[in-house]
Amino acid sequence: MAQLVLFITSYIPLFSLICLKQIYGNKGFLHWGGLTIKSVSNFFHKFGLSTFIIALSLFGLIGCHLLFKNLNKDSKNGENVIIKEINNRNSESIGYIATYIVPFLFQNFNDWYEIVAFVFLMVIIYRIYINSNLLIINPLLSFKYSIFELTYTTSNCKVRNGLIITKEKVLEEETIVKIYPIGHKLFYAIPRKT
Repeated sequence: MAQLVLFITSYIPLFSLICLKQIYGNKGFLHWGGLTIKSVSNFFHKFGLSTFIIALSLFGLIGCHLLFKNLNKDSKNGENVIIKEINNRNSESIGYIATYIVPFLFQNFNDWYEIVAFVFLMVIIYRIYINSNLLIINPLLSFKYSIFELTYTTSNCKVRNGLIITKEKVLEEETIVKIYPIGHKLFYAIPRKT
């Protein structure tokens, strides 16, 4: 479920633009037509994708809030490590937007073929997303969290590497952080309190 909500929230900027485009393009149909089969059918034809996307986005936002609330609580059981090398990876969110969001902005989404093609492509992207380190590259999370690639030393002196997401905007070498695993070589990190 954590992977799903992170995926959904990473696409909320795109979902918002699709909703605005579909609602603006069909604004002439935004009036009460009664509760008939024809009016309900017309609503789902003109605004069905937007309705689904809004519900999905709300699910993702609530799920992401609960996920990070649980991570803050569970990370106390993480492992203390010493950072040996660290690189900021926040800039990857810009490449993510250009690669995975901008191409969809030029779709019309008024034809069933375009909607089915969009959903099919999103399913494929989701499968790639959860099986790669794109999991924590999320434009919305960049407002509150930072992403770092690091090499660290464990308590038994083993050298490892991975990606972390943390509320800290700056981390330096030789800093001790507590990491909690959220995926393969993906961690949630909090600085160790002195």
